[in-house]
Amino acid sequence: MYVVNDSGERISCPHPIESMVVDEVLGVNAGRSVVRARTGFNSHCLCLDCLHQFDADLGHCPHLLIGAGRILRFFLQGFVGVREDRDERVCPSCGSGNVRTEHELVGDVCPSCKQGKFVEEFTGLRS
Repeated sequence: MYVVNDSGERISCPHPIESMVVDEVLGVNAGRSVVRARTGFNSHCLCLDCLHQFDADLGHCPHLLIGAGRILRFFLQGFVGVREDRDERVCPSCGSGNVRTEHELVGDVCPSCKQGKFVEEFTGLRS
């Protein structure tokens, strides 16, 4: 999760203090519309053409609610809501649109070694 400061910079909001960072950046009295407009979620992405790894906000992902605590789930559903992709699905390194998120890669063969498969494993931790 991130919040956008007044300079337009994305500030990371680590778990479990997401709401504290948002309050720090936007102020404790920021309204729901301000929080919705200035928060988002980066997905870990991989360009399948050049193998560049990067983060991009490709919209609210329902998988974020899995394993989220009650307070975080309320925050995600009530304040962030569902919205369109904020970033383009384009590799910043080579310009390719052949980009997938880590969750979209589950079950696929590794594009680097062409042998292993991506698996999703619940560890109890989220980054």
